Amino acid sequence: MIRRGRLLTAAAATVALAPSWAFTQTLTSLRVTAVPNDDVSPFLYAQQSGLFKRAGLDVSIVQATSGAAIAAAVVSGSYDVGLISMMASITGHVRGLPFVMIAPSLMYLAADPAQLLLVPKDSPIKSARDLAGKIVSCSSIRDVSWIATRAWADQSGIDSESIKFVELPMSAVPAALEQRRIDAGSIVNPTLDQALATGHFRSIGAPFDAVGKRWMIAAWCSTSDFVTKNRDAIDRFATAMHAATIYANAHHAETAPLLAAFTGIETAQVLAMKRDTCGEYLDPRDIQPAIDAAAKYKIIDKGFPAQELISPYALKPR
Repeated sequence: MIRRGRLLTAAAATVALAPSWAFTQTLTSLRVTAVPNDDVSPFLYAQQSGLFKRAGLDVSIVQATSGAAIAAAVVSGSYDVGLISMMASITGHVRGLPFVMIAPSLMYLAADPAQLLLVPKDSPIKSARDLAGKIVSCSSIRDVSWIATRAWADQSGIDSESIKFVELPMSAVPAALEQRRIDAGSIVNPTLDQALATGHFRSIGAPFDAVGKRWMIAAWCSTSDFVTKNRDAIDRFATAMHAATIYANAHHAETAPLLAAFTGIETAQVLAMKRDTCGEYLDPRDIQPAIDAAAKYKIIDKGFPAQELISPYALKPR
């Protein structure tokens, strides 16, 4: 078990990374929502360690059930900031929804993939070439896992149009594989580690590699109107998240109790699982691969420069 004193000592050290804002009697409130996944860990650390309070912010977070729900809630003004998937940001942008990214979140790194395509251990499927005519799950048709699996299949020499995609929550994929209702399923952590630990499944590859070796999967977003009216608060949020991300990426054990409490997963299970890496800056080069893939597979009519998705007030690389 991680001792509370150790966590607080580490937190105090990280607070020094953030600029010192003068405390006022009244903190600026920000309402935030996110799906309870590992990429929320930097936020939880910023909240618990006092980084947000040090930045003059009173930040609360509410769990959401889906990325679509988050997008709708942020656009409606029910929440000020949401952790939104890259594909939701891209499609929202081309539809004229006022999403802007204010801080980075989950990264995909080919050298350390957190998403894999699983099959039953005794399946005859060995690679992407064996997926023709097979039933493959994705969280949602036309989402990033759907795009990535199609791109991976096409790059492997088979026609991705021949794959039969079905929508399944990732938590339901292991059971669907065991019951042979699907032939392969796309899974990320924590479901991925849980499934592999049973010994009933094996990976046939990492389809996200087909989008890019390094690219951003999700980001903290707000609306352009809210950001314009609350520029100072958003700047402080982004700076606090930057410091928290540096710490969380390097201290998985120390953030495990925070993630466990937020998700309801046992701390021991979090400590054993593969953890996510989050981006430190909003770099257009990390965003463009998803835009290009969305255009190629007709999710959007045409591509656009990634810079259009980034708030002009976002923290810039130094």
